[in-house]
Amino acid sequence: MNGFLLIAMSVAVVATQVDAGWTGAGIKDGVTLAFRDDPQLNARQVRAVAELPHPADRIVAVVCDFTQTLDPDTREARVLSGEIGGRYEIYLRYATRYVVVSARDVVIDVRREANGCAWSEVADRLPPQNGAVRMPLLRGSWTVEAIDPSRSRVTYQIAVRPGGSIPGWMVRRGAVSALPEIIGRVARCVSSLPDRGDGRCPKP
Repeated sequence: MNGFLLIAMSVAVVATQVDAGWTGAGIKDGVTLAFRDDPQLNARQVRAVAELPHPADRIVAVVCDFTQTLDPDTREARVLSGEIGGRYEIYLRYATRYVVVSARDVVIDVRREANGCAWSEVADRLPPQNGAVRMPLLRGSWTVEAIDPSRSRVTYQIAVRPGGSIPGWMVRRGAVSALPEIIGRVARCVSSLPDRGDGRCPKP
């Protein structure tokens, strides 16, 4: 979910220093961006912070449901165990529409928390499917804090190693700049839900 291949292939933005080891990457479309390199994960962590004009519980219900169509590169999202709204494992397959890159797949364990959710890859849950490269690392979280009954602050943080032959420099440089689009899709989805009877986000 949430543009992982787009994150891997996007163009970086100029960085400035911010808090707690994070390096600022500017503000785009009202989204504050930052990144830091994690030597233990051997990956770049990226973070986006924004305020959205929606109640926190409505946002959490969308961003923590990995079956929602927030990412145009998602080709399959299949719950393997558990229940959405609690803790569950889900198989995800991504294939970008714009760049000639092999499909990626991964199984993640999604855990609901008091103000959002967190997830991490599950090794050996399923073998890579035909034509896909298994992502060795996909960890992240959504944190949603109510500012008032109709406005919330969201923090989206993710670390990804897509595997295969995508150059490391491309992943590192592109890891930040896709995040404003992800936040924008969340906002559009939450805005659309009162007009949709099925409770599903419109397709990107």
